Amino acid sequence: MRACNDRSRPVGRRQRGVSLVELIVAITLAGVLLGGIWSGWTLLSRTSADPLVARQQLAIAQSLLREIELQPQPGDATAAPTPGRTGYASITDYDGLVMTGITDAEGTAVAGLESYGATVSVKPAALAGVPSTEGWWILVTVSGPQGGAMQIGQWRARR
Repeated sequence: MRACNDRSRPVGRRQRGVSLVELIVAITLAGVLLGGIWSGWTLLSRTSADPLVARQQLAIAQSLLREIELQPQPGDATAAPTPGRTGYASITDYDGLVMTGITDAEGTAVAGLESYGATVSVKPAALAGVPSTEGWWILVTVSGPQGGAMQIGQWRARR
C-alpha cells in the first residue's frame, strides 16, 4: 500500500487538469481582455473618419485665410483687381461672411463640400505697438458635417 498525505491522496501522484476555481479565473480574465479589445475597436471604428473631416476643415480654413490675406487693407489703393470674392475690395469686407456649403472665390460650389460651412470675422486689433487702426484679427470658423467646428486665426497689420 502506498503512503498517503493529509488529504488522503496517494503521495507521488500528480494532479491532472484544472480546478473549477482556476477555470473561472481564466474565463473571467479572457472576458475582461476581450471586452477591452472590443470597446477599443468600436471606438476606433466610430472615430476613424474624424481625422479626414478635421483635415478638410483645416484646408478650407487655410484657403479662406489665404484668400483674405491677398486682399488689401482698408484705405489702400490698388491699381489692379485683387483675387477674391466679387464685391470684396479689402480684408474688412470679409467680416460677417457666412457660407453654407463651401464656394470658391467666384461663388461656384465646391463639389463634396456641401455639408461644410464657414464664417469669417475681421476685427480691428492692436498688438505689439501696432494700434488697432493699423491691425486686424482675422478668425475663420469652419463647421464639419458632424457638427464639430475648427477655428484658426491670423493677425494682420498694415504693411
